[in-house]
Amino acid sequence: MTQAQKDKKARNFSPVKAAVEIALAGAAGYGWWRTRSFLKGVVIRRLALFPRVIGPRTPQDLDMAYEEVWFPARDGLKLHGWYIPAPSDHPNPRNITVISGHGHTGNKEPDLEYASIFYRAGYNVFMFDFRGHGRSEGPRGTSMGYWERLDVHGAVDWLLGRGQTRFAAFGISMGASIMIMGAAENPYIRAVVADSPYAHLRHSIAAEINNVYHAPLWAARPLSRYAWAIFARHHELPRGQASPEDYVARIAPRPLLIIHGEADRLTRVENAHILYKLAGSPKELWIQPGVAHTKGYMVYGPEYEQRVLDFLAKVDWESEPELKAPERTLEGIKVS
Repeated sequence: MTQAQKDKKARNFSPVKAAVEIALAGAAGYGWWRTRSFLKGVVIRRLALFPRVIGPRTPQDLDMAYEEVWFPARDGLKLHGWYIPAPSDHPNPRNITVISGHGHTGNKEPDLEYASIFYRAGYNVFMFDFRGHGRSEGPRGTSMGYWERLDVHGAVDWLLGRGQTRFAAFGISMGASIMIMGAAENPYIRAVVADSPYAHLRHSIAAEINNVYHAPLWAARPLSRYAWAIFARHHELPRGQASPEDYVARIAPRPLLIIHGEADRLTRVENAHILYKLAGSPKELWIQPGVAHTKGYMVYGPEYEQRVLDFLAKVDWESEPELKAPERTLEGIKVS
């Protein structure tokens, strides 16, 4: 800049104009800060810290005797569960326990009908509320997978303390995703049935934005990435280790059954195809035409029961786990 240009700029300088520009810039910055704070609050309230729900029923309402259980997750959080032993008069008691995982914002009570499937077939059932849900602890709410792996491991630990060693994992929606992640790390889980799991939470966030706010998916996807970033920071989630798609390949050689409704608008059916492609063998995929999110049992009823039970009947329950149990979790927590 020449001296003449500098002199002209100095003559044109207006303190009032500069003050206005600074004020506008500050207002814009403050406005963006307020917007970010608002968005963060919405994301955390909708995904992590929502009002708790505790269902009125217990297994006794479905004629299943049970034991009320409080047990620790691997990181020490106190979780609430129900242990439902197989009927003492069952003609074919299996000495196998199905660990059941519920969906997002829910609790174990709505899944009693699923527990009844296994109970009537001679399986023990262990149901519990994930952290941040129902009666379980969880001051930071739910991470929808990563930290809940430690809840699954805590359930296995409790059952091992009761002398049981053969487990299957069954989950619905978020619970299905968590069971995939937990089973990948825990060799005592011999089989997984995942009904309506997500592959990456970001996909389901995009679908939710599309459903609730009617934003087209091309606009919802970048918003979902931003929401996921907020959620990941809240829970201190590690990159590349926070979603079922990062874990599912490690379930093999144990069998995996993925069930998904083709008309699912919350966890789109593409999630099932992603997970199935990444999973090792043996694996099965049941896509249900015209079925909405988690409504497969409601629509298919007896066929649903038979497919799930036939899948579990093919599992090799007698051989020892081929995977070595880790001495510590990813967080460095010692495995007892």
